[in-house]
Amino acid sequence: MQNTCLILLSYMECVTPDMAQELAESADYIIAADGGQNRAREFVLQPDCVIGDFDSTTLNEDFDCLYITYPAEKDLTDTEAALTHALEKGCRNVILLGGMGGRLDHTMGNIGLLDKYYSSFDHMEFIDGKNRMELLKDSGRTLKRDARYKYFGLVSLNAEASGIDIRGAKYELTGASLERASTLGVSNEFSEDTVEICVREGTLLIVRSADR
Repeated sequence: MQNTCLILLSYMECVTPDMAQELAESADYIIAADGGQNRAREFVLQPDCVIGDFDSTTLNEDFDCLYITYPAEKDLTDTEAALTHALEKGCRNVILLGGMGGRLDHTMGNIGLLDKYYSSFDHMEFIDGKNRMELLKDSGRTLKRDARYKYFGLVSLNAEASGIDIRGAKYELTGASLERASTLGVSNEFSEDTVEICVREGTLLIVRSADR
């Protein structure tokens, strides 16, 4: 069983070689999804698996690793194909490097994947140099201050999420409700080294953003 999996995606914003290397060093298993193989070459990373339909990039089997090829016409994205492989390998924590920005339909689809696979992994998160995003359902979570991401925001994925508490932030809440169309949870900041977030009923998208 692999504990932590790093999935390299094709589209990344403001990811530095140091950031990619740091994430790779903490991973037990690395998957390059389709064009993510180009990012692996760019950052000089060795994937354990390259997976995808390779409709947007050339398949060059120049890594000493497992290659899994899908047909171009399929019912899932290359990102989801990588997630299903991570599940098969028994990975418990998944970091997806990239997948935000660029094509909006892919970004929205990736938010859907956070929801679909929420119970499949102990932790799952999309990260790049501008943003981090993860979900929180009917539970609590502690966020640690990270100098790279000044702001954090909460967006309800339900018609309404209720019983929301925020502690350790510039703008705190107690027993609040967030509607899907509300901007109440947007653009908050850390006031302490950790922020405690709790939602008693509903699903929150947690987004952490850089100040640029």
